[in-house]
Amino acid sequence: MNPIKKRFSFKTFIIILSFFTSGCASPYLLFKQTPTLALQPNEGAVLFSSKFNNKERPDQKNTFWVTNIALQEVNQYKSYGEKQLFFIPYPKVNYIQQDDLFLFSLKLPRGIYRITSFNGMFRTFFATEYSAAVNKIFDVVPGKISYAGRVETVFFISGGQQTHEIKIEDKFDEDQGRFKNGYPALQNRTIVKDLIY
Repeated sequence: MNPIKKRFSFKTFIIILSFFTSGCASPYLLFKQTPTLALQPNEGAVLFSSKFNNKERPDQKNTFWVTNIALQEVNQYKSYGEKQLFFIPYPKVNYIQQDDLFLFSLKLPRGIYRITSFNGMFRTFFATEYSAAVNKIFDVVPGKISYAGRVETVFFISGGQQTHEIKIEDKFDEDQGRFKNGYPALQNRTIVKDLIY
């Protein structure tokens, strides 16, 4: 299969999967209403916030709505075909409207993971599907709850095409309070800083 067809097939797969996984339950998500966080000996939790900014397009400010995120397991001891690919739906209840922030709280087996993309749509007159490539890595340490930072995605038009840039910011002091206030399971737990790289 040539690279263009392969890329098109993968994008089509992501878009279709977005609709099926949007709003579904996931064993990897910590929900706001969950009273406790029980980690197995090989599990850790990772928290990060995300902001989607259309500041280059004032006519469509804050219109991207994420439906799921794609995570790729990174493990040098596994062959490519054995590395897990996670599609994690993102429920609307974890969106803070006044701050225009999404809060991601994941419980995962230990290891290194790559955020490969945010998948969602632009809420224009006709909804447009979009997959924002990220390609950033974070660690999951057994028994630890770690804050990985804020992933800010800036969308703009380039050459008539929608495109984006990604930056990671350390908003530990701000976001730690948001997570502890929003999630009863985190209120009395220690959150350590371990930023996405």
